Amino acid sequence: MQEIELKFQIPADSLAVLSAEIERLPGHARERLQAHYFDTPDRRLGQARSALRLRKEGERWVQTLKASGANTMIRLEDNQPAPAPSEGRAARIDLSLHLGSPAEASLIRTLGWNPGQDRWGEHAGLVELYRTDIWRQTARVSVGQGTPQAGAVELALDLGHIHAGDLSVAVQELEIELVSGHPMAVIAMARDWVLGHDLWLDTQTKAHRGDRLARQAAGESPGKAAVPQNARVGMGLAEALESLTDAMSAVAASPAPDLRQIESWRQALQELVLLNQAHQAGASSDPPQAATFPHGAMPGVQALLLALQDHERASILARAPSTTLLCLELFAALL
Repeated sequence: MQEIELKFQIPADSLAVLSAEIERLPGHARERLQAHYFDTPDRRLGQARSALRLRKEGERWVQTLKASGANTMIRLEDNQPAPAPSEGRAARIDLSLHLGSPAEASLIRTLGWNPGQDRWGEHAGLVELYRTDIWRQTARVSVGQGTPQAGAVELALDLGHIHAGDLSVAVQELEIELVSGHPMAVIAMARDWVLGHDLWLDTQTKAHRGDRLARQAAGESPGKAAVPQNARVGMGLAEALESLTDAMSAVAASPAPDLRQIESWRQALQELVLLNQAHQAGASSDPPQAATFPHGAMPGVQALLLALQDHERASILARAPSTTLLCLELFAALL
């Protein structure tokens, strides 16, 4: 199935008020989620923007593959019930659980898995790289009732840690996921919570952060994201926004981003400006039905480009509610 969601980081001084607000919502629930994440030593899943995990949700175990979808808001997600690991034994992945699902083709393509000769994936080279221990609070909310963009969304507040070796990193984030109805319900709910609690958009998944931590625990270089290329005729809006939000998230995650990270974000913004010009000139290959190009957001993009000339303010700008609201306006054009 497709997962349509956005994820946000929460400032420390907003956490208590945000948590209390979720607790007051109808249907509030709290659950502990303990997960083991797997990949090959050369990170074939991570390079394909995929994640494979085995997670204990309350008393049940679920094996999940997540893979990239049409744009940053949309991902493939295949959840399969899984047996609990044998007592005293390490958690293990069983790829046969995904046979016949949309995840099967993704696993074959990414891992080179041959189900006919290796049904359970024992020879796919998968190893556990890191694990998470999260307490999740959830509530469901109806949005835009009586309008064409009505929907129901789930708010999920995740608090806990990612662990790799002797290292750990805190998790403090809010996910807003579409349960039913129009995807714009996610955008509408996100706007309210960004304005109310100074949240900032973060497209770096737990898998991304866990992989980086696992590399550090193993004494490896965490590596650096590639700098986006200049915009080109034929690039789509979804691709441009993916580059932009990935680069912005990397800057926001670092209290002292290096010049290469900041330049990556600037180039991604410039991609969008050039794509806007191509659209206005009729040179873009985006089909008209794919997106209404957000020409009205371009003054905000230009202003952000100008502000980024002050490199010392990059992290502040990446975490600013106004920057996230600009991204939400751009995402809305995809929907």
